[in-house]
Amino acid sequence: MRRPRQLPNGFTGGPFLYGDLPGAGFSQERVRRKDISQLSWGIHIHRLAVPDTPQTQILQRALILARALPECWLSHTTAAQIHRLPLPLQLAHDGTVHLSQPAGTTHRIRRPAVTHHRVRIRAGDLSEWNGVTMTTPVRTWFDMAGLLSVDELVIIGDHLVRRPYSSYEGRFEPYATLEQLNEVVESMHGSPGRRRAMAAADLVRVGADSARETKLRLALIRAGLPEPSLQVPARPDWPHSPCADMGYPELKLAMEYDGATHFTVEQARFDQRRNNTFLSAGWTVLHFNADDNAEGFASAVRQVAEAISRRSRP
Repeated sequence: MRRPRQLPNGFTGGPFLYGDLPGAGFSQERVRRKDISQLSWGIHIHRLAVPDTPQTQILQRALILARALPECWLSHTTAAQIHRLPLPLQLAHDGTVHLSQPAGTTHRIRRPAVTHHRVRIRAGDLSEWNGVTMTTPVRTWFDMAGLLSVDELVIIGDHLVRRPYSSYEGRFEPYATLEQLNEVVESMHGSPGRRRAMAAADLVRVGADSARETKLRLALIRAGLPEPSLQVPARPDWPHSPCADMGYPELKLAMEYDGATHFTVEQARFDQRRNNTFLSAGWTVLHFNADDNAEGFASAVRQVAEAISRRSRP
């Protein structure tokens, strides 16, 4: 087959519209050749401009669609990916672009791999990203209540309200506050998922640094154990005391979730010194990892219950 005529630079650096081709001296049939991919109806892209990863491709497509449809805004899982919220894998890679319009809009967006929503929007619920409109982190969390379980919403809520490590993250304030989460729940009477969001908001806490720390805390609560405190200092009287992920200070029982980063040489040295501080102060420290997470923290719950019973004895 004859090689297709090369497109000008303006068509290889990013997306272009189907109707742009005749003005550049090309037949609209040019989009049928293998070096061109369709992003949505009437919107195409040359293979040279396609990002490397599927997730980046989805976000590029979302950006293009939002610019082509200025009456809409990016929302739900699409906004969650842009905000880098900890989504379940099946939603993080579903390939769908979520677009929302105000409730009462009569025109419905019908495009391949686009999920359209009509929602009630409040002042302050929208923000800007690369020149397009999208929901804020707080509003995105609320919108996700129709798609996620209570525990999955708590994981995202914990992520939003946690205090950042400024030296690593380059920011000093959390993405949201507990008050803001409760405010959006209170103001959205009658919206889908509100009851689930309300249940999740009651369980969101400041201090969880990862989704798995949240899962561990929820597993303990679901088993009927006391709710642990978060970011528990070994020696409260020290201004810079090392802290455990969670624990029961009155029992001097601490729990740590050790993710992959804890198994580097540098982190292992830090963890050893932190653990020694706890042990020398009379604490029991329990460590959990990915194997515990894989079994739903069943063993962890049993071990914490046994430690509570033992430490509670006179």
